[in-house]
Amino acid sequence: MKALPLQHASVIINIHREGALLVPTLRSLALAKKRATDSGYHLEVLAIADNADESTLAVAEKFTDLIDRIIPATFGDLGAAREFGIAQASHDWVFLHDGDDLFSSNWYLQFFDMAARGKIDERTVYHTALFARFGTEKNIRQMIDSWDTRFHPLFLASEWYYSNKSVLNRKLFDETPMPYNNKHTGIGNEDWTWSCHTIQKEIRHYFLPETICFYRMKPAHSSLGLTPGMIHDASPLFEPDSVVQVEIRRAERADKPLAFCDSITKKGEPVLGDGPPPGWFWEEVGIQGEFESLITDYRGMPPGSLRTQLPNLNYNVASATQYLMRDMDARPKIFIFASANNMRAADKVIELMLSAAAAYNNQSHQPVLVVDEGDLVFSDFGLMGRFGAKVISTGHISSYFKIEDWYFNRLLMRPLVQNQGAILIDLGSDIFHRLFTEFHRVLLENFTQTIGLLPDTRLDPLSPALINIGANSALAKAHGGKPYTLIAQPDPAEALSQKNGWQVASLTPDILTAFNSITRHRFRAINGTAGFDLSDLLTAQILPTPKRLPAHLRIPRRLKTRSNTHGEITLSRLTLNQKQYFLYQSENSWVAHEWYEEAHLFLQNNAHIWLVPPQISLSLQESGTYKSRWHNHTEPHWVFSSWYDQLASNETAPLVILARELISNTPPASAKELAALLYAYSRKKDKLVSACNETVAIAMPSEGAK
Repeated sequence: MKALPLQHASVIINIHREGALLVPTLRSLALAKKRATDSGYHLEVLAIADNADESTLAVAEKFTDLIDRIIPATFGDLGAAREFGIAQASHDWVFLHDGDDLFSSNWYLQFFDMAARGKIDERTVYHTALFARFGTEKNIRQMIDSWDTRFHPLFLASEWYYSNKSVLNRKLFDETPMPYNNKHTGIGNEDWTWSCHTIQKEIRHYFLPETICFYRMKPAHSSLGLTPGMIHDASPLFEPDSVVQVEIRRAERADKPLAFCDSITKKGEPVLGDGPPPGWFWEEVGIQGEFESLITDYRGMPPGSLRTQLPNLNYNVASATQYLMRDMDARPKIFIFASANNMRAADKVIELMLSAAAAYNNQSHQPVLVVDEGDLVFSDFGLMGRFGAKVISTGHISSYFKIEDWYFNRLLMRPLVQNQGAILIDLGSDIFHRLFTEFHRVLLENFTQTIGLLPDTRLDPLSPALINIGANSALAKAHGGKPYTLIAQPDPAEALSQKNGWQVASLTPDILTAFNSITRHRFRAINGTAGFDLSDLLTAQILPTPKRLPAHLRIPRRLKTRSNTHGEITLSRLTLNQKQYFLYQSENSWVAHEWYEEAHLFLQNNAHIWLVPPQISLSLQESGTYKSRWHNHTEPHWVFSSWYDQLASNETAPLVILARELISNTPPASAKELAALLYAYSRKKDKLVSACNETVAIAMPSEGAK
């Protein structure tokens, strides 16, 4: 490798709403910059202020010796903001930073010195050697070279290894663009996805020796990267052909370790490298501790308890991923989820569903059965031969591959994420309910249809299938995005549509006959066939729900209420347990009545939160159609600004919010005035905003509207 004549590089710092936390970060980077410039190197430093608040901007503007330019942006997304910053850089080599992490003082200098020695490659992404978490957690993780023979690329199916806090040549982003996060659809974890894409292309992820990233651990509500229910996007790395090629490349390597065999291995092999922190780590703790006192907490840990740990090297994950993706053909998928113990005649019901899925649209789709097998034994070869079906057995994954609970759901989501646009049909299974509870946004928003098919012949409140489908329906209703349709036999369907307001359809006569033949009459004759056209199931008509008046201010009786209406806005004083809060609600807005009490208790138990709005809103457009929005309340003033913009464009936004105190001396009389007051209030220091659950607020049509 030739020495690179590198004298210049760019530094991109993403800032958001770090406020005072930005100070230690910039002091740390200023020291690292000084060490590099004292050695004759030059660094351009750009701060990308992505929806940055006033306190954060005020801090950045004081560091004129460090920051060359502060560039405003309004993405609200780490991936998009990084991509924008890289485009603004003057140099090809770029360092990527967040606004609340600190770096060892040799971070920049080590890179330039290695380039001078010919140790830097344009097709390698360079990370720090250690990733030291501080704050709410204290631990140290070693970076592992992606070309290290101990590392298997398929580990990335269940675990994150490589952060985008790194230095690299931006040509790599031209070749493999930075993914974005989408909190509404649940697809995100942009650095995780990007590392999958690049490793599949044999781009190396390595580290600069004796460098450290001190990573600040924060609560999820204040971190863009810790949103629950998110998963990394589909990647070519996990496609069936790529899974095979990864194994072939590993087998052909000349530097395979003699210590163990990675194709016949224990669940997680013991590996060398786990030990106490080296001396240079403690030197940097002293240096960085001058900027951020929390870093010195490492010194207070019991002797021997702090280790520099390698990331998990779980070879069972690699083997399980191969099992999950094996036998997947190129056709789009129909996933069928079933629990054998939750259904009558489970074997015949599953066979009936596979037959219908295999024949659907002239065999255009491949059936994939995801099954809690119970006492049944499934012939993978037989079902592939008869129906072209791929079988994923959850019991087999748990027992044979020894998959732990903490990464089971994420691993099992991988074939689904790889096949976005598929049709999902759940027969009230335990496994789908387990996945839906954590990843319902992903399973609703990224697939053509998501259906709960209740196989029960009558309405049984204790039915495991009904309990699972009911819980899924409630989550889908709270999410307020793409529909989750519950399909059942006529009597249960009618009862469920009247009682719960869910989106319910009834089985057509042909499908009902097919189900009855195997659940009620299967032993009346030795021979017989049952079948139906899956398109009839997918186009089943939704049953009408009872017409109800808008439940404006349907507040539970436990809450003592005193309300006054001023123009378009009702201001209510709510009291529970002798504490009073203030509810602002625009006319014709609806929210589930349970939310009032939940929001009240949430404020009561979280003293740092001042406003609680619903997480999701369905606004009514002039055309009469609805528009759904999932609101990110880490940037509340932008949410309230968007409410004002909607109202200004004659869109009816459902304004509902519970406040710890009155937000103004004079009650607002219009929805636009309320939105403006909320915008100003949320800009005040420490007036934090949070949703207490995924409740949806709906703008109901005015009386007499069509």
